[in-house]
Amino acid sequence: MTQPHESPLASELDPGLLQGSIFDIQRFSTKDGPGVRTTVFFKGCPLSCKWCSNPESQSSRPQILYYKDLCKGCGECVQACAAGAIRVCDGALLYSRDKCVACGECARACPHEARTLSGATMTVDAVCEEVRKDWRTYMHSGGGVTLGGGEALMQPRFLSAVLAKLHDELGYHTCLDTSGFAPWETLQPLLPGLDLILMDIKHMDVVAHRRMTGVDNTMVLDNIRKLAKLSFPVRIRVPLIPGFNDDAINAAALGEFLREVGYVDVELMPYHKFGLSKYAALGLEYQMECSAKPDLNTVVGILETYGLHITIH
Repeated sequence: MTQPHESPLASELDPGLLQGSIFDIQRFSTKDGPGVRTTVFFKGCPLSCKWCSNPESQSSRPQILYYKDLCKGCGECVQACAAGAIRVCDGALLYSRDKCVACGECARACPHEARTLSGATMTVDAVCEEVRKDWRTYMHSGGGVTLGGGEALMQPRFLSAVLAKLHDELGYHTCLDTSGFAPWETLQPLLPGLDLILMDIKHMDVVAHRRMTGVDNTMVLDNIRKLAKLSFPVRIRVPLIPGFNDDAINAAALGEFLREVGYVDVELMPYHKFGLSKYAALGLEYQMECSAKPDLNTVVGILETYGLHITIH
């Protein structure tokens, strides 16, 4: 797995100067762990889920999102782009992504927010300084900080340094929201700095999992088994996708697995299209066009027979 923007020299001099790639910091999150939380979104993901609502999270590199409907054709971006990726042709703005270096100057120049930059290199200290602004919220709500993505485990050294500061030094409740797709040797050293893990199970069948996410689920399930042996606090998350994992066979397999490992808290997240506009803004094709709703009743009914505690987001 690649580790974007991680500098060994910086960490040897001062762990707070270690750099990572972040694409968003969201405040007042209520669905990413207990209480009211701040969620830090790490950029880069080894999965390519066809239904992903944050496609800008998959690449570890900075990217420009161009929302054509917001563009007024003022031309400020043309003047700002030193790479020549934006030009005027017959009165229309043309954007050449192959020339774009994602410097962000066009986004800063755009008065209509038609262009936005996704991805910033931040130090550990910079991330923690942003997070500390919300400490009163954590204190009064029983919340804390959630590290998500993308996939934060793609930047393990940076993640470890962030956790050391937030959990060990500042005493915040910390949570990792993860696909679980990382070697145990990457995940296990991080556990002392974590209070809770939100772990995805997208499908119980290895072939189906690979078809829709690009990777198989062997490492994910193995990590859950190892966490269970340690009695580490884990909540299982299931993005419920119509025609993929909302059938009775998969639900029963999931129930059997969770009964085996002993985890009972399951969060179901029904499919939605909230991130659809981002695909066009990135010049990508959305691969999961679907008008159906997941069969929530079937899945909930089966999982409850296994004694699981179900939450629906």
